[in-house]
Amino acid sequence: MIRSIRYITWLVLLQCVTGISVLYAQSITTASGIVRDSVSGETLSYVSVMFENSTIGAMTDDDGAFSLQNDKGLTRLVVSSLGYDNKVVNIKAGQKNDALNVLLRPTSFEIAEVVVKPKREKYSRKDNPAVELIKKVIEHKNDNRIEAKDEYQSEVYEKLSMSLDDFNPNLEKNKFLKKFKFIKNYLDTSEFNGKPILTISVRETISDQYYRKQPKAEKTITKAKRQQGIDKTLDDGGAITSNLEEIFKGVNIFDNNINILLNRFVSPLSSTLAVSYYKYYIMDTVDVAGDRCVDLAFVPVNSQSYGFTGRLYITLDGNYAVKKFLLNTPANINLNWVDKLRIEQEFKRMPDSTWVLANENTYVNFYIVKGAQQLYAHQLRNFDKYQFDVQNADSIFGLLGPIHELPEATAQTDTFWIHNRHVPLKEKESALDDLLAQLRKVPAFNVIIKTAEILITGYIPTTADKDKSKFDFGPMNTTFSANHLEGFRMRVGGMTTANLSPHWFGSGYLAYGVNDRKLKYNAKLTYSVNKKKYHEGESPVNNISAIQEYDVYTPGQDFLFTSKDNMFVAWKVGEPVTMMQYIRKTMLQYQKEWLNGLTLTTWARNENNEAAGTLRYDRYDADGTLTNLKSFTNTELGAQLRFAPGERAYNGREGKNSVFNLSKDAPVFKLSHQMGLKNVLGGDFNYNHTEISAEKRIWLSSFGHIDALVTAGKVWDKVPFPLLIMPNTNQSITIQPQAFNMMRALEFVSDQYVSFYFTYYMKGWILNRIPGVKWLRLREVISFSGFYGGLTDKNNPALDPTGLYRFPEGTSPMGRTPYLEASVGLENIFKILRIDYYRRLTYLDQPNIKKGGVRIALRFSF
Repeated sequence: MIRSIRYITWLVLLQCVTGISVLYAQSITTASGIVRDSVSGETLSYVSVMFENSTIGAMTDDDGAFSLQNDKGLTRLVVSSLGYDNKVVNIKAGQKNDALNVLLRPTSFEIAEVVVKPKREKYSRKDNPAVELIKKVIEHKNDNRIEAKDEYQSEVYEKLSMSLDDFNPNLEKNKFLKKFKFIKNYLDTSEFNGKPILTISVRETISDQYYRKQPKAEKTITKAKRQQGIDKTLDDGGAITSNLEEIFKGVNIFDNNINILLNRFVSPLSSTLAVSYYKYYIMDTVDVAGDRCVDLAFVPVNSQSYGFTGRLYITLDGNYAVKKFLLNTPANINLNWVDKLRIEQEFKRMPDSTWVLANENTYVNFYIVKGAQQLYAHQLRNFDKYQFDVQNADSIFGLLGPIHELPEATAQTDTFWIHNRHVPLKEKESALDDLLAQLRKVPAFNVIIKTAEILITGYIPTTADKDKSKFDFGPMNTTFSANHLEGFRMRVGGMTTANLSPHWFGSGYLAYGVNDRKLKYNAKLTYSVNKKKYHEGESPVNNISAIQEYDVYTPGQDFLFTSKDNMFVAWKVGEPVTMMQYIRKTMLQYQKEWLNGLTLTTWARNENNEAAGTLRYDRYDADGTLTNLKSFTNTELGAQLRFAPGERAYNGREGKNSVFNLSKDAPVFKLSHQMGLKNVLGGDFNYNHTEISAEKRIWLSSFGHIDALVTAGKVWDKVPFPLLIMPNTNQSITIQPQAFNMMRALEFVSDQYVSFYFTYYMKGWILNRIPGVKWLRLREVISFSGFYGGLTDKNNPALDPTGLYRFPEGTSPMGRTPYLEASVGLENIFKILRIDYYRRLTYLDQPNIKKGGVRIALRFSF
């Protein structure tokens, strides 16, 4: 939930910082209207409307409407569609040309000896030359893609610039905004739509990319990397950059699915879905950079589904190679925060006839509220220096992990960039540092930036310049919370930064509950073998930590993806949780990450558990009597192996498991073992506890994805119930992943179990097809989870009580039936809200349970 709030707040504040009005001197020519059939008068969807001799254009929406503009003095519109004569419309320069009524006349034409005649009938795939053509392209795609080569390498220059789009207000009427009049000197023009823009952020990288077919391997070595812009101070350890890299992944048209904006779009060259998902139309034959090509248009059958409108330019040399393509999102697509998206790629033929990618441009207009200031992003990729014999192949492909960054990458000089970037920066992009220097002279700008830093990172630096802060207070969302034992709880904490020491880090908190009147604390000292830029969690981790803690915990209730002090989990539903523990813990931990996705964590822990609230530790003695114990002590050694092949690096403070990490596609496997040591540092029990789990996001093309997790575990020895396995429960009103929402805390205990969690995000697959409902842009979510566990006789106090603790009231072993619950829900309500109804399916006769209930969450998704 807090991830969504932070992300949206970031966008809002970004606009507040730079949404300042200026006069823009250039004249804008706009054109909008409707395209109709001149005979029937019907509106025509997916008609191409372009400014003549330019790349500025659009396709009409489902109602035949279009809207576009330019500031280049272009005054002629070319309107074209399959089965109609092209029409040229003259418009007035520097003016609004609204309510244009463009009539296209049906005709017939001949392309490559195939005559196509328009008919007012339903689109048919049978005997359709466009469909036959695309089938040939798909049939030959594996021969025409560069991955057909045994190996190759290339140099890639990437630039992601972010700007305020259509930045054209007036400052003169506002005394406060007059302070920012200098901004007019930094205005530029959008390559996408010709509108005025103010560039606020630029990220660049230069990398060498390597590919080997057998055994398959891909490596990227980043040689240079730089970042400029107002979001640089907001990029806490590079977390924003990591997420932007995930959002703007490179596109491969030959794959069945195109991965961009954290979604899967069906490729127009999909081997499985293309012909059934899209309608194809032969438009013309054209010359593209010296190659004669067929202009093949395509539109999705359902304009709200995750597909594209666009053009494929297919060579006429018999190889059916893709020379160039354009992808646009349909006007009615169920995609959040995106007004327009266009992807362009162009290929070139090498001397050996291999087709390789030459350049890629992705243009996106983002918005928060329709009609408000938009954010414009342009991702450019340029490829050069192709070789099909990889130099030093053994050493390159022998590297662990897919991505490597050279130590000098972020220290490259301006001279290096001038001589090595493939495409020069635009004049206004080069002046970004000057713009920021002037903005920082305005006190109001600095106040807004500081506010944004706090809301996005969750921490407050202790100096005006974050680059000099040696201690940060936070996280701020844990300042206030509540629970049954403590009542209202207050907490203050923070952490040191690399400005104090790049190797030594301290963190912790103090907390106080007004009911129990006890001071709780956590203190952690970490030594990082690797030198850090700002905080200890930066990847790759190689840390040794010592932890001392005294705090309150609830057995059977772990918040895996947020803090237990998060203010949003304080609102409880159902029966109040009254069985709690005071835990005093001393722990030594070592954690190391390798670039291949492997992480090793080992620990030694001594922990005293004191019963609190209504929880009691009543031990059965050998004579059958009960002895009440105030507490017991564990001394434990443990280790966990975590393997996530292909996982992207993430440098947020909470690490890769953070809810703010948008990279969730890599499979995650875990294996852990804990061993209790009796009579060591006061330990009361010998025990062994093993757990294994597998987690994966399973994409179903454009039909959504399933988040799946399966776990299993076993306690091998005789232990009291606090050391048995307790299913993770959630009594919060907010949806918590990997928890059972209709199960009471401490309802079941077991010493061996298997559990599963499946959540299917359907992305509107059904609702997008229901008239009247589809305009709400709602999306379906269903989940199914279960826990099947058993309790062996040795750990059941009803059968072998000696040395065991009496189960708390309402706690019991699980029977032969697994515990099951399911939910149905809607997300994308107001674009950020998810509401689920959970239903308990088994053990309906248990006391003090709720069979069903509503849970909510704030969820940001495109």
